[in-house]
Amino acid sequence: MAREEIEIGVISDFFRKICVAAVKIHSGQTLKVGDRICIKGPHTYIEQTVESLEVNHQPVTEVGGGSEVGLLVIIPEAEGEEWPANIPRDGNAVVRVREAST
Repeated sequence: MAREEIEIGVISDFFRKICVAAVKIHSGQTLKVGDRICIKGPHTYIEQTVESLEVNHQPVTEVGGGSEVGLLVIIPEAEGEEWPANIPRDGNAVVRVREAST
């Protein structure tokens, strides 16, 4: 099975204490609770299912292009590190991942 990846947004900020990334959604794209995403950058690779989204501190289930949304990020634990190096950073791509049938 092939894997389909579509860039849907970009990280604009990351709040470490609460593990929430601010994501600017690209025009014409959407992000929904339950979507499988990957956050990619030179020092970042986090793949997860979207569990929580907020706009203006209010929970939402879906956002469209042009929106800025708070995304709960599941940070993988790094052995022996107080804070792992693999965290979202400004400018990292947010990519929707789907398994595409061939």
